[in-house]
Amino acid sequence: MSKPRGKIYQSQQMEQWITKELETTELGDIRRTKRLMKIVENLTAKPEASVPHASGTWAATKATYDFWNSPDIKPSMIRLLTYSWDSRENCPA
Repeated sequence: MSKPRGKIYQSQQMEQWITKELETTELGDIRRTKRLMKIVENLTAKPEASVPHASGTWAATKATYDFWNSPDIKPSMIRLLTYSWDSRENCPA
């Protein structure tokens, strides 16, 4: 039996992949990890869009920029993730 390949199914697959890859990220606070996951979800859903368009609301847009500008989040904390991403070939996109 073949898997359904509709937009909703692909979205669910992407959310599962994001969760699997990012849920153990150590950013000092679980809320930061959840925010990172939401940012990645928004941007992967609309990769051609600007941040405000991909975010959908002003609050989500502001939260994205606040996350990127936070003195508590260092680029190296996120870059470390890419070294452990051995499942890129399993990305549903």
